[in-house]
Amino acid sequence: MSRPWTLRRRLVVGIGTVVAAVFVIVGVVGVITLAASVTTVVDTQLAGSMSGLSHTVERLRNDDSPPTDSSGKPYVKPFVDYTGHGAGTIIALAADGEIVDSAQFSDETATVLDEAVISRLEQVSQGAEGRSTVALPGLGTYRLATQLDSKGNTLIAGVSMATADAAVLQETIVISTMAVLALIIVVFGVILIVRHTLRPLDRVVSTAAAVATMPLDRGEVAITTRVDTADTDPRTEVGKVGEALNLLLAHVDDALAVRAATDTRMRRFVTDASHELRTPLAAIQGYAELTRQDSAELPAMTEYSLARIESEAKRMNSLVSDLLLLARLDEGQDLHLDEVDLSEVVVNAVSDVRAAYPEHTWTLDVPDGPTPVVGDQERLHQLVMNLLSNAAVHTPPGTSVVARLVLAPDADGRQSVEVSICDDGPGIAEDLVPELFERFARGDSSRSRTAGSSGLGLAIVASIVDAHDGQITVASSSEGTRFTVRIAGAAADLSQGSAASAARPEGYSPESSAIRR
Repeated sequence: MSRPWTLRRRLVVGIGTVVAAVFVIVGVVGVITLAASVTTVVDTQLAGSMSGLSHTVERLRNDDSPPTDSSGKPYVKPFVDYTGHGAGTIIALAADGEIVDSAQFSDETATVLDEAVISRLEQVSQGAEGRSTVALPGLGTYRLATQLDSKGNTLIAGVSMATADAAVLQETIVISTMAVLALIIVVFGVILIVRHTLRPLDRVVSTAAAVATMPLDRGEVAITTRVDTADTDPRTEVGKVGEALNLLLAHVDDALAVRAATDTRMRRFVTDASHELRTPLAAIQGYAELTRQDSAELPAMTEYSLARIESEAKRMNSLVSDLLLLARLDEGQDLHLDEVDLSEVVVNAVSDVRAAYPEHTWTLDVPDGPTPVVGDQERLHQLVMNLLSNAAVHTPPGTSVVARLVLAPDADGRQSVEVSICDDGPGIAEDLVPELFERFARGDSSRSRTAGSSGLGLAIVASIVDAHDGQITVASSSEGTRFTVRIAGAAADLSQGSAASAARPEGYSPESSAIRR
């Protein structure tokens, strides 16, 4: 597909094309007019030559009493002795289609025409009277005139067009050169004018581009960037665009302010509600546990009900804690940044989940030395645990899960740490992947909790990654699922490490870098 033309290019090419067309038309008309004028001058000269030739022939050849020589015989003067013809002029006399006499005049002398020219003139003499432009062998282009004398012979006079053609050619070159130079000047002038005229539009575009780079999808955002007053004059086209953009930005800014206020109130409500709910939930769970201590004296149904109350209280307490954590992360709180050995975090998380889900096969692959990053150790541990638990909960027993940690350079050359959790389970439904990290997202449409999932685990993962300025991606197919988290490394050289060596759990060795069930 061809690249669309910009407004600048369209204006420059359009104006340049129109100007070039005007120059071509004017040049062609000028050359044609000059050629017609030069031809008129040549015809005037040709008429003089034909008049002189006709008068001389009638007097010296067709007169009933022609001049005689010394012996008394009629004297026929050859054409080469005729006078009054300019240089480059030719004359000839044809009788019965055959040239009987001819001459070509120059500045110094006159000569008889050669056979090739005579043969061409014999062809011309057989035509009607009038003027024509003919190319003569060895002589070039001539303007010829033919006329019958009193005895029916054909008189031919010709004037060279060399001078006229040279004048027309020179004028054509001059006009073409001037047209090209004028077109170049016009194009450069148009470029400068268009560039200067569209400069306000560039400033409007820069303003729009600056706003487009703002992270408007999160946080309290205020759009203070506006188009300059000089570029919002409604009397100009660009000013109308600038004014409309300012109105749009003001409207969006107001909408974002309302959204930010709403989000703030919602986060405050969730935080306050979570705080308030934790106390009664703890009381419910405590009273249920206290009452069940006398289970021997309780009916079976009562003991079962208390057990269910205790279980649901624990689940609700976990859900409230997750909601409180999300609210704090949204507000930029609850992070205690320090230099953390991410290898130790991954090793400990795999060890914990291995004990919780022994029916899965767990494999660990981390570098031999520490891999320091700047982050919150507790939250990073929760991040890895949530990903590992997600793989355990949503895959059948016997599934192999690999936790891998590698060093990956960024595009700017800085080192990053990449954590990936891979499993060979059945994969994630394709329509669920886009909303996988949204809150309360579940793979089952009934939103059942048979697997113990609240739908907040991956949302917490995404919030923790975002709080650490990292990136998370997911790739899933029928052969398995892979979650990849990339976090910037610490300022120190990652290959050497500056954190203390990780305390490796039982079953870990630098040679194998693996923990298996």
